[in-house]
Amino acid sequence: MKKQRRVSLVGYCLLALVFLMTGAVQLSAQALYGSLYGNVLDATGAAIPGATVTVTDTQKGTQQVVTSGPDGGWRVDRLIPDTYKVKVEAPNFSPTESQPVDVHADSAQKVDLTVGLQAATTTINVTTEAPALKTDKADVATVLDQTTIANVPNFTRNFTNFLLLTPGVQHSSFNIAGPENPQGGIALNSNGSNYGEQGFILDGTDNRDPVLGIIVINPTLDSIAETKVITQNYDAEFGGAAGGIVNVTTKSGGNDLHGDAFFFRHSDYFYARNPFTQYQADPVSNRFIPSELYSQFGGALSGPIIKDKAFFFLDYQGLRQRLGSTLQQNVPTALLRSTCLASSGNCNLSQYTSQVLYNPVTKTPYSSTPGQIPVSALSAQAVNLLHLIPAPNANGTAATNNYVASGNGVLNGDQADVRLDHQATQNLHLFGRYDYALFRLTGVPVFGAAGGQGFGLQNTSGLTNTQNQSATAGLDWALSPSLATDLRFGFLSYHVAESKYPGQVSADTLGIPNLNVAADTGGAPTFNFNQGGFSGLGNQGCNCPLLQSEQVFQLVNNWTKTRGNHTIRFGADLRYAKNVRNASDFNRSGQFLFDNSSTGLNGSGGSDVASFLVGYAARFQRFDVFINDQYSYQKRLAFYAQDNWRVTPKLTVNYGVRWDLIFPEAVNGVGHGGFASLEAGGIRVAGANGIGTNGGQRMDYTNVAGRLGIAYQLHPNTVVRAGAGMTYDTVGYFGTLFGSVLSHNLPVQGNEDTDRTGNYAANQYASTLAAPPARPTAFTIPTNGIIPFQDKYAQQFRGDRITLPRVFQYNVAIQQQFGSKTTAEIAYVGNIGDRVYPGETYGYDLNSPSLPTSAAQLAAGNTLRRPYYNRFSGVYQGQVVTCCSSGMTSAQPNGRAIYNALQTKVTQHMSNGLSFNANYTWSRAMNYANDAAFAQYKRASWGRNDTNREHIFVLSGVYELPFGKNRMLFSKVNKPVDYVIGGWSLSGQSTWESGRPFTPTYAECASDQDLDTGFASPGTTSLCRPNGNASAFPLSVGSFDTSSHSRRYFTPVSALATNGAVSGPFSRPQVGQFGNVGRLSMVGPRDFFADASLIKDFPITERVKGQFQFQAFNVFNHVALDIPTATYGRCVDCSASTQSTAGTITSLEPNSTMRRLQFAARLQF
Repeated sequence: MKKQRRVSLVGYCLLALVFLMTGAVQLSAQALYGSLYGNVLDATGAAIPGATVTVTDTQKGTQQVVTSGPDGGWRVDRLIPDTYKVKVEAPNFSPTESQPVDVHADSAQKVDLTVGLQAATTTINVTTEAPALKTDKADVATVLDQTTIANVPNFTRNFTNFLLLTPGVQHSSFNIAGPENPQGGIALNSNGSNYGEQGFILDGTDNRDPVLGIIVINPTLDSIAETKVITQNYDAEFGGAAGGIVNVTTKSGGNDLHGDAFFFRHSDYFYARNPFTQYQADPVSNRFIPSELYSQFGGALSGPIIKDKAFFFLDYQGLRQRLGSTLQQNVPTALLRSTCLASSGNCNLSQYTSQVLYNPVTKTPYSSTPGQIPVSALSAQAVNLLHLIPAPNANGTAATNNYVASGNGVLNGDQADVRLDHQATQNLHLFGRYDYALFRLTGVPVFGAAGGQGFGLQNTSGLTNTQNQSATAGLDWALSPSLATDLRFGFLSYHVAESKYPGQVSADTLGIPNLNVAADTGGAPTFNFNQGGFSGLGNQGCNCPLLQSEQVFQLVNNWTKTRGNHTIRFGADLRYAKNVRNASDFNRSGQFLFDNSSTGLNGSGGSDVASFLVGYAARFQRFDVFINDQYSYQKRLAFYAQDNWRVTPKLTVNYGVRWDLIFPEAVNGVGHGGFASLEAGGIRVAGANGIGTNGGQRMDYTNVAGRLGIAYQLHPNTVVRAGAGMTYDTVGYFGTLFGSVLSHNLPVQGNEDTDRTGNYAANQYASTLAAPPARPTAFTIPTNGIIPFQDKYAQQFRGDRITLPRVFQYNVAIQQQFGSKTTAEIAYVGNIGDRVYPGETYGYDLNSPSLPTSAAQLAAGNTLRRPYYNRFSGVYQGQVVTCCSSGMTSAQPNGRAIYNALQTKVTQHMSNGLSFNANYTWSRAMNYANDAAFAQYKRASWGRNDTNREHIFVLSGVYELPFGKNRMLFSKVNKPVDYVIGGWSLSGQSTWESGRPFTPTYAECASDQDLDTGFASPGTTSLCRPNGNASAFPLSVGSFDTSSHSRRYFTPVSALATNGAVSGPFSRPQVGQFGNVGRLSMVGPRDFFADASLIKDFPITERVKGQFQFQAFNVFNHVALDIPTATYGRCVDCSASTQSTAGTITSLEPNSTMRRLQFAARLQF
């Protein structure tokens, strides 16, 4: 059977390649080029066949010539995005030339020309401009032109920020760690999609990281010719991404020499203070705002190599940034420090719990007095670390938000690119582009030797070096007037190396054995606190050590055949991805999690701080690396065919089909990967005992997707469009399809995960600080090639047959043109993801336990309630091993998602000095969470998409002020006056949006169920939900509290002390039940953002111009409020006295700041 499938695959590929060579095209032809088409008519409207149509690039002087057909129709493809003129010549008619027409990639602009009877030899210039309507396809897309990219304020000049100007595109709640994304690609989702499902294309080749899903080359703004963001219903030639396509075309040179040099700068001197964290001066630096300095500089140069033939473009951009951040942390209170560091007596934790604390081994009380532990019972290792933690410096005697510190990290970058174009003949064009980006990052931990969050990028710690590269080389060749081909090679590389920040206390120094045992396991362990009693200690925010190196090799062959009113495309996209990832998904030096269970009784009471101080962890994790020379690879093939059929001059139909063939990931040698299989009951070792190097995963040959689009021009100024289709995501995210699962399982690497046994009885804990588990030796491969599942190691699963996420897309739109420059559009946009990843990224626990049926079963723990508990057993190294009593992570796309939206936009291209884009989206997005209920209680996991804001209005634009010479006002002033009052322009962008959704929690849920007891943890979603009606609970932003530096959003109700207790609109569920309050049923405060820029151009010579820019971000200094994310923040019945952060907002909205000013200077010619 396997042999037959291999033969079948070879047959499919050979058939497809033969088909290709006899007339075909693919993704990148239109990804890189645009088209012009239209009709040649006489004054009566009759068609003029045989007319000569010449299309000329106004910057390069290059030309393409075609002849109009029997119906007067003509079309020119393979046009680099630029400005063109169309000239028509026909016997007995005067030559006629159009106004300049902008051509965009993956778009066809219609230009109809009417010729008059010949009366003279002069050319008639048409004064009317080509219509701005989209009449050739039904994709949902937005074009970001050079005017927008060059002028709309952008704080860090980060290209991906501009994508938020597109309807349906929003910030994601997920972010890749800064050290692994120094290029700064922001996390997005589009039309309710998952994070990481957006496709990025740069000059027609792949620009999407094959593992992390992020943009690899974040192009410099100087290098971008234009960007098209396609959020839905893209042509069949596009694919591989379920969340939209971002298609960037870089600039090429022209016949004139052009260049510029620029310098952008901002610093903390021009920052407004964050009222939540920057309310007092740092005790060390005596500064309210940490010192920060951002300098971005560079330039570009373009011009001819051979006039009308060969051109160059090159640019460089440097970044020197001293990052400043202020962190608000939870550190031991003065009372705890003074009592717990004493030589005798009791350690007083009354500020952390009001209940009696219990010995984890015996479950007898430490003291009859609540919150007391004898100093003699404290862990020596915990006390050693406690000595290193700084004392509180904020918020009085409170246990939360009682330490504020400011500090700096470093981010330096250098990025350059070069592009060469050569028009060898009228029919043959060649080009090549190369990009290189180098970044260096440093992040100092907030607590120094005690570690903690860092002051680096995104509050990470550690040292990082990153190198990204991209290269594209290609040609397009018109073999005849009706047949053209396109060939392109692409190379993409992402390389990052990350290490711990030196100077943190090591496990050996703290007295913790079995952790610092090898060269790659040195440094500080990680200490986390489930209830947030202390902020994280030790190594935090650093995947250290990390070495990741990825490459994508791509070959694209495209053909286009024009036959009558049909433009037919066929093509193939062949890719080979390679990945090396030696990571530390958990700290290689060990990671301890402390919760209340160890020092509580029967799951209630206790304190994570108390558990830490006595040295008993509820969970111990460690990432073990046994093999370092492995790499994985994957072959990805795609074939498509599509037809653009101009049925009538008013009606165009696009239809096509795409076939994606994604091969299972494979590794480079025997034992260099492991495939966890429920079918096999263990880990199939790649290459062992006849198992393939892909771990035995099977192909799926059924990933065929159809597309249909219709555009009908009701009126010269009105077009109706409709489209539908299906698309697959062929890259996945972080191992769902490629890059980490196969090589992150045994025998290569292992996620060592030891949890408490699941009940709350005596002597139930995962590890002590005094004696954590010893690090295992390297794994041997059994003769049958299958390593039995073992409880000690967490498993990562894919299905035995490769499964691609799949989304159905559909839309209906009406577009109306007003005048020659303004269009308005209203659209209904819908998506149904029938197999997508639950949650925002991927991965859910398929061994999540069932709910307890009684209080006794709850007290006994949840281990026996896991569906795969002791399901598997085997013999390994002479010992019987069983599994599985802990989590088992599935990377399968078993979720479902629905998105429906009304999307409107009004666009005005530059006219009378004004251009703008305004759009409004009203949407509803629903999906499953990847929480502990998903595997067995999907209904409880269903709810709002936590990244989707239901209302968003975005306005951006540029206005050239009408003052000065040749302007509307003061047009006849002399040169000195014009120098002062002329050349001014304003630009800006603003966003109005509804709040983020979040889930209410209640404090007693650990006594009712044990699938998710994190009522106090920050975040948006939770299973710790009460019964009731969240919409009846009053939410209102209160005034700013100057003592706690917070704003109240809701007032907690009285405690739901017993099952069935009612308080306000909420009641407490019974034991073994989730509350019926919906997931994400509350909504946070709405937000408003506005950025503005004042630009002054001043001439230096006829060809040289200077420019000064003054930019204000959050110009009105509006406080954009986050949802309640502090510890206890979402808890609706927590005590306002002992858990004072309940119902309060203590931070700014993510991705927002207070007002910041930036200054820039530019010289251009």
